[in-house]
Amino acid sequence: MADVNKAAALCIQDKKLLVVKKKGMEELLSLGGKIEPGETEEECIIREVKEEARCEATHIKRFETFEGMTHDGKRTLRLACYFCELNGTPTINPEDQIEGHCWINRDYSKQGIKLAGMLELKIVPALVKKGLL
Repeated sequence: MADVNKAAALCIQDKKLLVVKKKGMEELLSLGGKIEPGETEEECIIREVKEEARCEATHIKRFETFEGMTHDGKRTLRLACYFCELNGTPTINPEDQIEGHCWINRDYSKQGIKLAGMLELKIVPALVKKGLL
């Protein structure tokens, strides 16, 4: 069992993935967060998308689960990834820790964009391999 269990919302439009910038972090993260006690992965996706993007997550569909380390390298992480569509336009929630949204394509690194470890090492390569980015 991982130290940290999270769910990630993979919102893809026109072969671009929505990522977020959390306050105090240089690397961008996937939309999503920790699964709360008694919460399903899908419920976590719905809650996190509402909190982080002020949108409704629709058409939620399981993709893959990845395991690795947290961005600080101190704990094991299990990340359940789900595709979803957004009802609404991502906007900043002043009550959340997210300070920005960005749509990235497969060439994000050439644009000077840095991603958190699991996103860069596992999720984006899996999406590229499937032709989604």
